[in-house]
Amino acid sequence: MPYGKAFAETEKYGQSTNILIRRSDSKTLISMTFQGSKKFNDLAKNGYLKIANHGVIVNNRTAALVGLNGTIDWACLPNFNSPPVFDSILDYKKGGFFSIRPKETDGVEVIQYYKELTNVLITEFMREGKVFLRLTDFIPNSDYPTISFPEIHRLVETRSDEVPVEVSFKATLNYGKDHVDLETRKNGFIFQSPSTNVGIVSELPLKAEDHLVRGTVNVPKRSSRWIIALQGISHLDAITDYKSYERLEETTEYWQKWSNTGTYKGLYNNDVLRSALILKGLFFEPTGLMVAAPTAGLPECIGGERNWDYRYTWIRDTAYVIEALSMIGYKREATKFLYDMMDIIERENKIRTIYSINQMDDLDEIELDYDGYMQSRPVRIGNKASTQLQVDQYGSIVNAIHSLGNAGGIINSYLWNFVGETLDTLGELWKMPDSSIWEFRTEPRHYVYSKIVSWSAFNNAIDLGKKQGFSGPYRKWRAIADTIKEDVLANGYDPELNSFVQYYGSKETDASLLRMPLVGFIPASDERFMGTLEKIDRDLRVTDHLFKRYREDDGLKGRDNAFLLLSFWYVEVLLHLNRIDEARDIFDSLMERANHLGLLAEEIDFDTGEQLGNFPQAITHLGVIRAAVLLNMEFKSTFRANPKKASGRH
Repeated sequence: MPYGKAFAETEKYGQSTNILIRRSDSKTLISMTFQGSKKFNDLAKNGYLKIANHGVIVNNRTAALVGLNGTIDWACLPNFNSPPVFDSILDYKKGGFFSIRPKETDGVEVIQYYKELTNVLITEFMREGKVFLRLTDFIPNSDYPTISFPEIHRLVETRSDEVPVEVSFKATLNYGKDHVDLETRKNGFIFQSPSTNVGIVSELPLKAEDHLVRGTVNVPKRSSRWIIALQGISHLDAITDYKSYERLEETTEYWQKWSNTGTYKGLYNNDVLRSALILKGLFFEPTGLMVAAPTAGLPECIGGERNWDYRYTWIRDTAYVIEALSMIGYKREATKFLYDMMDIIERENKIRTIYSINQMDDLDEIELDYDGYMQSRPVRIGNKASTQLQVDQYGSIVNAIHSLGNAGGIINSYLWNFVGETLDTLGELWKMPDSSIWEFRTEPRHYVYSKIVSWSAFNNAIDLGKKQGFSGPYRKWRAIADTIKEDVLANGYDPELNSFVQYYGSKETDASLLRMPLVGFIPASDERFMGTLEKIDRDLRVTDHLFKRYREDDGLKGRDNAFLLLSFWYVEVLLHLNRIDEARDIFDSLMERANHLGLLAEEIDFDTGEQLGNFPQAITHLGVIRAAVLLNMEFKSTFRANPKKASGRH
């Protein structure tokens, strides 16, 4: 048993809670400080737990959202892109769930944290500052990517008193389309349908009632009980056969070993490591691809229709992943991701915008007969953006190879040949209108961002090839890069506005243009970019350095809220302008918006400050890593120049 009889003790300090994890012999294992516990009865609204009131457990094949109230309301088994077996976060009446909670919740507060250096999640229920019930949740993981564990293990532990515990379990199969039979077996229960089945095995006595498995059980003091959900099984074994303690020990060791291979030690170390652990967990190990988020259908605006399925790999994200992971020492993951991506592109002989992680699902977009989170309909599965032309995707994959080269990764002749082939295509494609980074579902236009990324691809290819000692048509590439730049300066910049615009002929700007100095297209101090920055600040910054992406009517119902990655790009821009203290303050304010575990979704509601969109969002956490590392570099540089000033900022 990896923890023995270990429990959390809490000490209150204003709004913060200091948590000491102690063994029965009083030895302290871990000491951590949290922003504070949350009242159980304040966690949900209108039947839905707030998005930020979740943790996530992952295992390089799939993930599950675990609420502070002890409910798993989203989990796809066996893979990220499988139909969910628990999905009540999208419809609390129709959806499936797996709930473990104390029967009496009045006066109960909850804390949630990860076991150190892992994705093993612990939820503690407290009354009067003392923990009386503890849940430990994990999905088994191992060093062998071909081993599948379509299981969720949940450990229930009590401390000094007997605790009445309520368990409720309902599986939804094939997005609620299948007829489901609930069968009682010797060792548990099976939800059976024509397409799949889900079982529950428990050390607690439960009953089948009204298409649910449930029970209220008095768990004896100082005791522990396992409950396991399993998918794709034909029969249920005795619970000891699933070796939960061994799986927990293996999974803990796996994550801790991986965490310790990172090289980053500096400012915001905990935020960087948590982001890295989430990103690592979002890789689908059998193919090496990574999902943009483990969820589908969570709204970017409450009551709106911006509800997308993010359980796919976006080519655009590849460059961000390579760069961010390489910056903190995870070059192996960066290299494998890129080469796995290349294998798929070469096999299909084309670059697509979005890829299935295992070619097992259909990218066609459909709508489910669900109410949606907080009545935000439609709930979409699949993604229509897969059919769009997004020119920046071509530039992004070249930039990813450049990033790997800069990090000391292996660039072989295979990759270099791919760069040449991609640039041959991009040499004509950059001239075409497209749907751009924001995947507009309106008519294609000549978006400035797409042109800028195209320029960066040619510019970076020249830099990469010369550094690596490869031969290439460098003069041709330089001529194309110069042509693109001239075209953007002539058609994408409005002298009257003193600003670059969203697309040729527009009078609006676009927050993606924050990346202009970040990719080296133009210095941040250039008057034309400074004018653009002022216009972005004026037109797109709404509050507290939170930005909307654009003001363009994209034809979708519901407003566009704050896209968090933009704020991290803004931090980088300030670093380019040597506004170091301001960048640090903004980064701090952004991390204060992370949830109790340091997790971030795609967007923030401008009015309420609530996290919205799919969760946790890979690209947001990539932004965290990159901005934190760059801030740390500036700190070290300042420290060397002026130790007294730097120590005051640390």
